[in-house]
Amino acid sequence: MPLFRYRAYDRKGALAEGQIETRSRELALQQLHQKGFHPLDVAEDRPRRSERWWDREVFGSGALPVAGLALLTRELATLIKAEIPLDDALRIVSLQPLIPARIRRVTKAVHEAVRGGESLSGALAARGSEFPEYYWRLVQAGESSSTLGDVLEDISTFLERSNEVRSQVTSALIYPAVLLVAAMAALGVILTMLLPTVMPLFKDAGKAPPPFLQFLVSAQAMIADNWLLVLALLAGICLGLSLAWRSPALRLSIDRAILRLPMIGGLVEARETARFSRTLSTLTRNGVGMLDAVRIAGSVLQNKAFTLAAVAAGESLKEGGSLSQPLAKSGLFSELALRLMVVGEQTAQLEPMLMRVAQIFEAMLQRQLTRMMTLLTPLLTLIIGGLVGGLIISVMTAIMGLNDIVTK
Repeated sequence: MPLFRYRAYDRKGALAEGQIETRSRELALQQLHQKGFHPLDVAEDRPRRSERWWDREVFGSGALPVAGLALLTRELATLIKAEIPLDDALRIVSLQPLIPARIRRVTKAVHEAVRGGESLSGALAARGSEFPEYYWRLVQAGESSSTLGDVLEDISTFLERSNEVRSQVTSALIYPAVLLVAAMAALGVILTMLLPTVMPLFKDAGKAPPPFLQFLVSAQAMIADNWLLVLALLAGICLGLSLAWRSPALRLSIDRAILRLPMIGGLVEARETARFSRTLSTLTRNGVGMLDAVRIAGSVLQNKAFTLAAVAAGESLKEGGSLSQPLAKSGLFSELALRLMVVGEQTAQLEPMLMRVAQIFEAMLQRQLTRMMTLLTPLLTLIIGGLVGGLIISVMTAIMGLNDIVTK
């Protein structure tokens, strides 16, 4: 008898996953409804065909990269808005040479599922963590409201902006990173080539080497004599940090501390406010219920303090309260964002007001990021330049000391 895998909401609104063994998909849906579940996706759990080892992806698990997902979404939105059938649109996108290979393979799998009778949102949800929940829920909303092209365009805009911010940060840090690599290379040359030649001369002359060179030699000897212990210590630190990061309480404390940092806290606040507002606005505009929309918008956030505020807002809505009150109690959202939300609730225009909040804070994030990068780049350059300059001065001091030894 076939086995069907399902994703559904229970009576309390919690997301549940499991399997049902029955004769058909219709019977599986019927059994879920009888148990009080609201199904999101029900698909036959077919055994996967074994792949040849050279066709398998080494780093292909997990969420799809933002840049590739944005490109896929933009292409699909363009084709759907041009009134090309979904089946043909997916096939065309899966053949686009400019789209990364992994994205094309995922698109082909989604295309096969759609051709088999699955909805686009169901096919995306079945891919697990490759597509975030907000992505396929928005697609599901677009399907139910016949606005799939518009929804895909909104998603692609959101993804493109997220990728643009990441690209700006990466580009701004390239020059300091190059300086850091050059400094590490210079230090490596001194430790492996220069010091073994210079230090015996100081020892033969009975002179103490410069303190910085002595520190480098001692550090090199310590690492060489205890390299296994050093590796074990580094591995233990990495493992401890990884386990600590998975602790909800510790992660919440870290995220709250990040919000109190100068400049960085403002960037995180603007980013999370814009992301929450845009996601919530898009979901509600496309017919998703407010409770589900708030929960999904909270799951999109990366800062756990903001996620906790979104959860509190969801609980308030369940009890008949407003959205803005629990967000105000959290102390995380700015007065401007809260005032606009209150106006939206009072005038029954919450969705456009949320979109306006998103636009304001996205522009604010852009300005703050540009300002921070303008200050950070020369600051890092000065710090790394000072380190390299100090290293050069120490070497020159050692060379001058050797000249004095030779002349005497």
